[in-house]
Amino acid sequence: MKKNFLLLVLLGGIMLVTPSCKQKGCTDVNACNYDADAEKNDGSCINKGTVTFWQNSSSSRENTDVIIGTASSYITADYSSSPNCSASGCASFTLCPGTYDYVAEEDSPGLGIWVGTITVTSDGCTKVELQ
Repeated sequence: MKKNFLLLVLLGGIMLVTPSCKQKGCTDVNACNYDADAEKNDGSCINKGTVTFWQNSSSSRENTDVIIGTASSYITADYSSSPNCSASGCASFTLCPGTYDYVAEEDSPGLGIWVGTITVTSDGCTKVELQ
């Protein structure tokens, strides 16, 4: 009887000092490094950033298709000055931080082709004017 009591006390003490077994990680499903197995957010989440391609109204450009990787978006409006990120009529992408290659081409082939590299930052807004 005395042995059982000591064993219970010992096990209870171990349970009190043993840290939680919850797996830590990023629990934000919209983050770039979301961990489906994580049960406790450890503050390591990496948020996406936005890149917006636009054209100046003085350029007299046609609709322009912008491609990053397998994603595509159209510029359908022109602006007289730099628009807000994700402005209507711009080609906007929400991407994980990193460096990306892009290709942009006007609907009428040969009128305007742009090739370049952009850097996206976490929670950032990168704007690219196609001239």
